[in-house]
Amino acid sequence: MISLAFGLVAAACWGLHDFCIRFISRSAPVSACLFAVMIFGLLFQTGLLVVTGNYDSIPKVSILPLLYAGVSFAIANAGLYVAFQRGPVWLAAPLVACFSIFAVAIAVIGGAAVSFGQLGAILMILTGITMIAVLADKDSTQETGKFWTVVSALIAAAAFASTFAFGQIAAEMTNGLISAILTRIVAIGVIFSGILALRLPLWPKSGALGILAIMGLLDGIAILSIMTAGNYPHPEYAAVTTAIYGLPTIWLASLVLKERITLKQWGGCLIVFIGVGYLAL
Repeated sequence: MISLAFGLVAAACWGLHDFCIRFISRSAPVSACLFAVMIFGLLFQTGLLVVTGNYDSIPKVSILPLLYAGVSFAIANAGLYVAFQRGPVWLAAPLVACFSIFAVAIAVIGGAAVSFGQLGAILMILTGITMIAVLADKDSTQETGKFWTVVSALIAAAAFASTFAFGQIAAEMTNGLISAILTRIVAIGVIFSGILALRLPLWPKSGALGILAIMGLLDGIAILSIMTAGNYPHPEYAAVTTAIYGLPTIWLASLVLKERITLKQWGGCLIVFIGVGYLAL
């Protein structure tokens, strides 16, 4: 039950975080938003490390997985921010949640077997996404030209799966908090280099810093919740409940930003996240 509660906290935090991307990116450059949130998230994690004193050595064999995880994390967040900035949320959120499918694919490449239940869950996810895309309200005034939303969201999903795979390898060699901090530091370096190379805005105006700091805090709390659930019975319950994080994002976008979503599309969203939840088991 405690693990379930931690999962719900993480889902709520990540759901609100992703909604904030859609909200704040309307008034601030997405590159500056991404960089600022990554910095604020690092400050939270570093403060947590100092408070807990959870220091650990960094074996040389963990350096390469951490580098791969950091690069993947940078790509994942770039894709995530672009997808939610372009919108609509009802399309971006389920596609990003497809990282579970990519995670299964990575496991299969590593020699793991896929059960009929997992294949069924993947089919559910694909069916739900098809419903969401095909059953859109043709009379709505939502954004057109959603191709790059789809591409960005799928890149984010694949990169998140890669981040988790390499991050888990590194975490087995040192503690999870150290791995998370080093992964974020590498990601910040990659994002900073990309922003400079493309001559994009690096830092937002002061008026946006408050909500970006909250976004960094939400991300940090979500990660902390998942880490803490590992200390209690049935930590897999946290993973399953976290998988629904996209639903509050979609609900907030429809309620606050008036992004129209049909009842049938809601059904497709539920099918997607049920499938994602099963794969998280």
